[in-house]
Amino acid sequence: MPPRRVTTVTVPVDGRSCVAFESYTGRTPLLTIMATRPALLVTLTLPERVEAGHVRFARELAALTAKYAIEVERSYRGLPALTCHPA
Repeated sequence: MPPRRVTTVTVPVDGRSCVAFESYTGRTPLLTIMATRPALLVTLTLPERVEAGHVRFARELAALTAKYAIEVERSYRGLPALTCHPA
């Protein structure tokens, strides 16, 4: 069986990049990630019926985003990374 292909997009962010969360009554929430150069807009949406896999994805996203935020702040403060991966 051939290996699965995975598309990866790497976008540099700057101080004008942002994220937005919108919650609605009676429908699923939206999470939007915006970067300015090059322009990128990603909006994560869910179907009307949320399943266990959607919850698992959201929790993994939250956990990895928290780790990312910690590493960004450590880098900003000149502290060594907590988790290192070979470049």
